[in-house]
Amino acid sequence: MSDYTEIAARFARDTASHEMTVLHSDGLYRHLRFAAPERGRIGAFDLITWPYNLVVKAGWTFHFDIDATPDMFDLFRRTALTGQINPGYWSEKVRAGRDEIKGYDPDLLKGEVASTIAQWMRDDLAERVWQQAKVRGFNPEELDATPDLRQELSRQVRPEWMAANREPREAVHEHFFSDMADYNIEFESEAHRALHEFSYRPEGYDGPYPYYFADWHEWRLTDFTPGFVHCCHAIRHGIDLWDATRKTQQAEAVEAA
Repeated sequence: MSDYTEIAARFARDTASHEMTVLHSDGLYRHLRFAAPERGRIGAFDLITWPYNLVVKAGWTFHFDIDATPDMFDLFRRTALTGQINPGYWSEKVRAGRDEIKGYDPDLLKGEVASTIAQWMRDDLAERVWQQAKVRGFNPEELDATPDLRQELSRQVRPEWMAANREPREAVHEHFFSDMADYNIEFESEAHRALHEFSYRPEGYDGPYPYYFADWHEWRLTDFTPGFVHCCHAIRHGIDLWDATRKTQQAEAVEAA
């Protein structure tokens, strides 16, 4: 998953000494450049606006437009607090650069796999507890109504349960994450192939189905790209600097009058 906090912190570090240069300003027609003088174009970004449109150029380029808002700065001001971003809503307004908004994130795959393994283990524990309760003559309603009984049976079956679930966990690790894995899950197509081809039946396992990832097609494996999040911060920071500069200029004009 994109680490928004890390991206925000890196952006703040990289732009701490940025200054705004107004290359053009004529009403809603603006070209603003933000850069650290001592670093030249390294880390610099531009905001370009005209009625109903905004382009941000920050190593990545995104073109936003919306027919209802002549001044696009107003759109970004209204839809996020000062200093904050709203990539979900803002992404809907991207006209050009849509292919760069979201991308596959292997950390999301790892999270989904871990969540599924945890569910397998919960289901298996519940089944083992129920089988023990049934041997002792309890029905499901009695088991549900007696938390102490469930807890005691869980304690009794835990060693066997842990041992039985070690193999599926190791099989998943070997298939997806080991150095000997046949797939490079850093790539989305390889991750899909690994998910599709995984099937494991432990020795002695008599269940009707092997272990497999039944609903992986429904998993969320994409997130906003670091580039898009970076550009969202550039827009937010640029507008805030523009507003602060305008406020200072207005105050100085009032004092001089």
